[in-house]
Amino acid sequence: MPQLCPELTTKLVSLKQLKQEFDLELSGLPQTGKTGDLALVREAKNKLVQGIKELQKSLWPLEYTELTFENFEAQYEFQKNLLLNSGLLKTLTTGGLGIEAIDNKEYPIPTLEQIEEMMLEKREFLKTKIPQGFVKLVLVPLGLPLDSLIKAYGDTLNEHYRQGKLLDTKNKPLELGEESIVGCARYTEAEATGDLVYFPQEYSKTTHQGKTKKQLLLIQAWQVLLIEDLPDLPAEGRSKIKAKRQQQEANQSPNYYLKQLQNDPQYKGEQGLTPESWLIYALSHLTQTNQVIDNYEGSSKGCYLLSVCFKKFGYVSYVYFYRKLAQVIFDQHDPAAGSYSNVSSRSAVSIL
Repeated sequence: MPQLCPELTTKLVSLKQLKQEFDLELSGLPQTGKTGDLALVREAKNKLVQGIKELQKSLWPLEYTELTFENFEAQYEFQKNLLLNSGLLKTLTTGGLGIEAIDNKEYPIPTLEQIEEMMLEKREFLKTKIPQGFVKLVLVPLGLPLDSLIKAYGDTLNEHYRQGKLLDTKNKPLELGEESIVGCARYTEAEATGDLVYFPQEYSKTTHQGKTKKQLLLIQAWQVLLIEDLPDLPAEGRSKIKAKRQQQEANQSPNYYLKQLQNDPQYKGEQGLTPESWLIYALSHLTQTNQVIDNYEGSSKGCYLLSVCFKKFGYVSYVYFYRKLAQVIFDQHDPAAGSYSNVSSRSAVSIL
């Protein structure tokens, strides 16, 4: 961390405290009368808010045009509003926004300032990953039950289809089946029984070294990720090299992709997606563009979700849009069964 960061962070905290004091003073003034005093307080508050904004910019740990402070701030606001409008966020007993997780506890959404501080701590690492294309922010309410996220995405798919706005990545209209997402029952049942394992080190019934969602909640209830904005995953031989990193491409086994992330220096610090992070990315892209991702019969491929496996069989998760049946399908794959030419993988960089 740069030498001045602690000093700047202290100043930021002080400014936030001053802003809270102004908010209290403002709320205590009568709404009628003392209009001159009220105007002065508001003017002072506006100056203070602008000062905080300028200090946030000075704290921004990244000098690259690929991800400016203004762009990142806009992405954060979009993600927060997306979760709120999809019914995934609620007002907590504290008055702030957050989730009630499967352990029935409340977890507030990470603030923009908290995320910026974490990015500051990972500045040197991000200087490598952002030029490689990791510029898409995804806020993942990991602690929510999977069926909540599945419903949010399914409802949005149905609404887009009803409005005639459900498209592939070439902007051609898509059909949608009566049941928009299938295969989820196995996932939700496995989540409830603890058979769904997160962040395995290998796909195995006994030596996976992963955690159930309830175990994971002892550590984190939210993920803050940067991903490549790739609605279409590259076919074999069609991936691009960016800042000395080659995009993962189709027709490799889940074991191969996992070992790539673990051992190949160009993928250092990356992790596979979970069903939750895939659903939030898919929901984000659909909301912004009307497009469905991972249409393996179109210009894309299915996606292995490398950060989840089923403990009972050691199978890895994967998902795709099946145009023939007009459905999103959540499935499982035996990692020992080899590779598919129509399935690839995408990875993420974790901020939290």
